[in-house]
Amino acid sequence: MVQYYEWMPFVEKLNAVDGIDGEIAVFTYSDFSRECKQRGYVINAETMRTPHKLDFFLIIHKFAGSVTLKINMEEYHVGEGAHMLHVAPGQIVSLESITPDFDAHVMIMSSRFIESLLVFMNNFVPWRFGASRLAVKPLSEHESKMSEFFVSSVRYVLSDKNNPYRLHATQHVMMAIFYASDKLVEINNCDTVRTNADVLTKQFMELVKENFRKERLLKFYSDKMCITSRYLSRVVKECTGSSASDWIERYVVLEARALLKSTNMTIQQISDELNFPSQTFFGKYFKRRVGMSPKEYRRVG
Repeated sequence: MVQYYEWMPFVEKLNAVDGIDGEIAVFTYSDFSRECKQRGYVINAETMRTPHKLDFFLIIHKFAGSVTLKINMEEYHVGEGAHMLHVAPGQIVSLESITPDFDAHVMIMSSRFIESLLVFMNNFVPWRFGASRLAVKPLSEHESKMSEFFVSSVRYVLSDKNNPYRLHATQHVMMAIFYASDKLVEINNCDTVRTNADVLTKQFMELVKENFRKERLLKFYSDKMCITSRYLSRVVKECTGSSASDWIERYVVLEARALLKSTNMTIQQISDELNFPSQTFFGKYFKRRVGMSPKEYRRVG
């Protein structure tokens, strides 16, 4: 499988794309295609028919034409009217057909960008963008206008390259998008009852937020919830697309990153703060997840 996220450095070089540091990129499909053609880049339907495994979040607001694609081998035909397509990391996508008049707003977000929002959003993101059941959703006229507004807002912030805080500003705009999207879903599905799996997953997330600095073993959380670790893993995976262990690890790494970049604590002190048995163990844990040692991350991350 091709790792589709490898396209991000290429995408961000195009004038038609507004992006920042491999974290988020936004563009309109027609503008993107036009510039690729002008530059002689070969990106067409044939290349996209090959299944691609994503390691980023992909959001497409289709507002013209139609497209048929497969997400995790399930076929979706997106025809008349505005639609929102969500694809989460780990899902496999292939393009089956696309009409000449197809156009859409496209947003690519790294897993790291989404994870950073968890610090502020009380675990909101997984229920809206991590579940395959949300792959394709028709949009009402109001929802379509809201989407247009939010895309414009994100692009406006990203385009101001003189603003040293534009990544942070973009994060806050994205939080507004997520909250507004959740409100719209709740309004349109007011009779929908949250499943037992959703309730358990939210309870798990709240426990992780309270205890991740001291407790990284899944058994601690399953015991607290009076269920088996195996069952907890299954329901969390079902609701969010990621395993329970992955979520614990994400919280630990996010905290480690914040402490490394925003405090004067030594690496040993951070290791102690996060309850690692040794600085060496902490260093290996961090490097496995981030790709560099804590010392390297503090210097260049």
